[in-house]
Amino acid sequence: MVVVTLILLVVSIILIWKSSDWITDSLVPMAKHLGTSYIAVTTLLVSLVVSLPEIFTATYSYFLGHLDIGLGVIIGSVMANIGLIVGISAIIKPLRVEKSVVIRDGIFMVIIAAVVLLFGSDLQYSRVEGWVLLLLFIPYAINVWSFEKWRPKKSQKLKVQNVQKSLSLIGHSKIKLKPSALTFILGAIVLVGGAYLFSSSLINLNAILQLPEILVGIVFGAIGTSIPNIAAAIQGTRKGYVDAAITETFGSNIFTLLVTLGIIVVLSPFSIAGNVFYFDLTWMIVMTLLFVALIFKGYRYKEESLTRYEGVALLLFYLTLLVIHIVAF
Repeated sequence: MVVVTLILLVVSIILIWKSSDWITDSLVPMAKHLGTSYIAVTTLLVSLVVSLPEIFTATYSYFLGHLDIGLGVIIGSVMANIGLIVGISAIIKPLRVEKSVVIRDGIFMVIIAAVVLLFGSDLQYSRVEGWVLLLLFIPYAINVWSFEKWRPKKSQKLKVQNVQKSLSLIGHSKIKLKPSALTFILGAIVLVGGAYLFSSSLINLNAILQLPEILVGIVFGAIGTSIPNIAAAIQGTRKGYVDAAITETFGSNIFTLLVTLGIIVVLSPFSIAGNVFYFDLTWMIVMTLLFVALIFKGYRYKEESLTRYEGVALLLFYLTLLVIHIVAF
């Protein structure tokens, strides 16, 4: 039974991976069409796409009656984006990113993580707090729009090119379908099916191994949904796109905390265990603060935004938290 469940997990990850390919293949022409006229929209496309697996998996887990798995996917994805995606990318090649983008997105990401921690301090999330999280995405989108609108024309064109490259990296498989509405619809259908199968497999794995659901979500759920993004970030870093891993992590984490968590809380307010607040949420914001602090350290000492040593530190930090989580629970 364990073997069958693991096989289904692998199959579901492949389905999620392929569907992400088809969706992003369809969005590249859209980004080209929008161009500099709607640069904020093209900028937000990447954040949305890299967050889709987490959104569907967490929401499906909720609908299947396993809220803690969905919550674990949300918290674990934020930490995996920083520890795995950014950490591994920085180890491959030191990363650089515009300071203005870090001020716009990085600081906002820290604020949102703090808001999520604050809302959970009474060990429960109310429907009002869920709506607040969803509505907070509006000022973020407006800020991105205002920021991109006032870029110089040359900078806007370069930014759109980078967005197109980022989308191409996410949908980076060698087997390509001609981009069309059909590939988008097919990708969406397969993504929904893959996320449902992945969520069901996580629940079955939890039933077999008798592990805490929050642990299953943080370890298996978050890492599984992050695999396509890890592959894309590694490929992008190798090709010299040294800002992709950082900017996509900013966008993905903001989407995950505001949209994914917001949707779940609005659908059904819930309580959380003390260990989830004092360990998982607390260390999530500590890791987020460390990530942004290391980037600003790079600006302070006029070096790379993230060096290889700092990439190792982020990866080891993440792996240490996983080990502690597994041992403690």
